[in-house]
Amino acid sequence: MEWILDHLQLVIFIAIAVAASLQRMKKAAGGDSARRQASTGPEEDERTRRIQEEIRRRILERRGLAPVAEADDSESRAFPAAPPRIEEVRPVRVEAPVATVADETMDAEYRRQQEMIERARVALEEARKSRAAVAAAPGSAAAEATDRALPDLHSRGGLRRAVVLREVLGPPIGLR
Repeated sequence: MEWILDHLQLVIFIAIAVAASLQRMKKAAGGDSARRQASTGPEEDERTRRIQEEIRRRILERRGLAPVAEADDSESRAFPAAPPRIEEVRPVRVEAPVATVADETMDAEYRRQQEMIERARVALEEARKSRAAVAAAPGSAAAEATDRALPDLHSRGGLRRAVVLREVLGPPIGLR
């Protein structure tokens, strides 16, 4: 057992050589049986020849190189007939659909929604203007806070403190 482990490469080489020779012998024996099966008889050869001729004829017919010949005997028809060819493609005219009551109600709803959006836009602009006017008024709390915070923003530590306070006290990130 020790010798096998010490000479493992030699053992693997011998195993591969034996397998290759067995495979060659098996292939040689299989080739003879395949030749014997191929030459089963003249009637099988005739049938194979007829099928090959039929296939070649149908290929030529489909390509348009040979005239179409109708076969009388049902035995020679090994395959179903080819589907008919499309001779001409005619354009199809599609007419626009007629407007319905549902389309009119959808148009009315769309106009109503556009009016609502415009009213909301005007109200938002008015709210912004009034908020800016209150914040800019002298003596207001917002003006005082701005005056008090501006000197702190000139130093590095003050700016860092302002950023942290905004993150903590400001609106959540998801609502910005």
